[in-house]
Amino acid sequence: MKALWYIAKKDLLQIIKDRNGLIFMLVVPLILISVVGFALSSFSSDSGSHIQIQVALNNQETAQDAFIGKSIANALKIDTKQLTITVHTYQTADQVTDRVSAANDAANVGIVIPSDASQTLIKDIQQNTTPKNLVQFYALPNTTDLRVTVVQNIVNKVVQSQLAGSAGVSQVYQVCQQAGNHCAQNTIDTAAISSAIAAANTEADQTVETLAAGHATKVGPFDQTLPGYAVFFALFGLNAVAATILQEKEEGTFRRLLIAPIQKYALLGGKMLAQFIMTMAQLSIIFIVGYFIFKVNIHDWLSVILLLIGTSFAATGLGMLLVSLVRTRSQVSSLVSLVVLITSAIGGAWWPLYLEPTWLQQLAKVGITAWAMEGLNGSMLLGKSFIEILPDVLGLLVYGLICFAIALRLFRFQQKTAVVK
Repeated sequence: MKALWYIAKKDLLQIIKDRNGLIFMLVVPLILISVVGFALSSFSSDSGSHIQIQVALNNQETAQDAFIGKSIANALKIDTKQLTITVHTYQTADQVTDRVSAANDAANVGIVIPSDASQTLIKDIQQNTTPKNLVQFYALPNTTDLRVTVVQNIVNKVVQSQLAGSAGVSQVYQVCQQAGNHCAQNTIDTAAISSAIAAANTEADQTVETLAAGHATKVGPFDQTLPGYAVFFALFGLNAVAATILQEKEEGTFRRLLIAPIQKYALLGGKMLAQFIMTMAQLSIIFIVGYFIFKVNIHDWLSVILLLIGTSFAATGLGMLLVSLVRTRSQVSSLVSLVVLITSAIGGAWWPLYLEPTWLQQLAKVGITAWAMEGLNGSMLLGKSFIEILPDVLGLLVYGLICFAIALRLFRFQQKTAVVK
């Protein structure tokens, strides 16, 4: 055990003396985290929670009993902490389409209400015909803008409410026309009945009380950025220990050490211990700086610490596995870069893992990043408890053990040399 610790201590002292290496391990990640975090600050929950929508509206209805245009215009009058809709009225439909297609995003959505929209709705209901194309809704082609969906849902709800009202009017006429019933046609106020039913349908949302349970986790721009880039740079640190081991194998240092009274696995274990300590120290410093400087949300330090331990252990095991698969330092550099970039891209280091398709989330589990980010995002962004992130901690530990087992099976302490005859 002493030999293992002496070897680890020797490697740690070499790493500490390498100032350039320390800068890459600590300063560079923090600089990049700062740049990316501030660049994405406009998308954080605090600054980006208020949605502003510009709507271009052309209401061609002028009749006194027209109700669709008025209802849509009233429904779009929204100004809350979460949503503000600004409606700009125009005289023609061409002006509306021009504003939607303008390069400066003058209008996110365009709405045109034909002059006969309300009358067409009543006529179709009386003839038991399903109304179609009562309102023209304009947006950019192939858009995925959430603001378009918000306005479209509002317009659809208004039209559906008016459809229900008109259906009620039609039912009144049918009852009056049945044999034995006597209704004075001039006493049936079509507009009043339709408006009353539509209003009742619109106000139905108020019958359900929306309450909050628990507390919302305050998420800032660094809560996703810092864990992702911390894990990313920790994995890139595998290059250093891998290169050191391969250098000693190439120079014959391992072969000379094997002559000494040191067990093979104590020699290898010492190097793995040094890598584990350095990775854990790197992650811990970045998270401590993130907590005090960048104000990242860490409400359960136990969960985060265990995740960092699991990540360091798994990263160390992966590093030893990669070393056992290659022969030269140039090979390990290329292999580490390829593995880290791919696993970071699909593992949630640069964006939340839950935004990816389900099949890709499962595929990402072949790398360390997905296990680490699932646990860190769960604890820091979603407020999961220790029990809920425990599978991710265990997954990281098992991942590291599997890598260690394969690495010990494949690792060669001496380079093969050609036999000269």
